[in-house]
Amino acid sequence: MLKKHDIDILNCIYKNSRMASDSIKQVSEKCEDSELRRYIDRQQAHYEETCKELKSEIESAGGEVEEVPMMETAMAHMGISMKAWNDNSRNNLAKMMYKGTNMGIVDIAETVNHCHDASQHTLDTAERLLSREEQYADGLKKFL
Repeated sequence: MLKKHDIDILNCIYKNSRMASDSIKQVSEKCEDSELRRYIDRQQAHYEETCKELKSEIESAGGEVEEVPMMETAMAHMGISMKAWNDNSRNNLAKMMYKGTNMGIVDIAETVNHCHDASQHTLDTAERLLSREEQYADGLKKFL
């Protein structure tokens, strides 16, 4: 049985993965650079798979999946549209992706650090995703 802190961490990862997946879809539509588009589309597919896995794990443990608030999603979409409106260059889109990835890293790390009694399985899950996020951020640097 998962504890409250396990559910908190898993929901944090879920929401970050959902926000990342949705945002990448929008950035990908604006991306004219095929190499960057392939890179972020692979990233997006990973986030989608992560969402499915986490949703199943949370629900099977009797927890409730927390979706990203609609206002937060709308604000992110507006921000992407505004930032890409005048400049949909490879550099600008990679910069937006890099910043978004780092925001996810900070959010997940902060949540993990405040959930002291989470199970080792949950902490390992978070650590795997954080490691993957750091790899994505590093990979984006070549597009800057």
